[in-house]
Amino acid sequence: MRYIITVLLLVIAQGAIDNYVNLSVYLNIMLPMFIILILPEKSGSIAVMLAAFALGLIMDIFGNGIPGLSAAAMTAAALCRKPILRIIIPKELTVKEGRTAIESLGISHFALYSALMLVLCLSVYILVDNAGFRPVWQCLGRLGASLILNTAVMTALFAAVRDNRRQ
Repeated sequence: MRYIITVLLLVIAQGAIDNYVNLSVYLNIMLPMFIILILPEKSGSIAVMLAAFALGLIMDIFGNGIPGLSAAAMTAAALCRKPILRIIIPKELTVKEGRTAIESLGISHFALYSALMLVLCLSVYILVDNAGFRPVWQCLGRLGASLILNTAVMTALFAAVRDNRRQ
């Protein structure tokens, strides 16, 4: 139930940001990516990719972007989720006290995990969106600014969720 409420709130917030808040051409906020990041690490790749595609498609429908753009970007990131988790999650961190390994990650490990996933997602998003029409320095600037903002937002959301579960 908690996941469903989180998904609904993030999708509504993403739709509001896409339609009513114009931060900059260089900033792409991907709030539903947080859902993909906190899915249990035992989730299958196909299930995670389907969830990413569905969230991305909902994001495209409610937003004002190109249909399928967010879906493609989030699906590409979800494809690489398992290898990134194997690199980030320490071997000694296992399921303890009913918590998954992702919930047991520290803030710094989660920030690294989200940054790697967001680099993949935003790279696909920016490359497909620009399709060779903008100079490389603009694409890299957009990637850097979006990565910094999204990593900060994902880490703050993780810290909030983590603190709520401890109480």
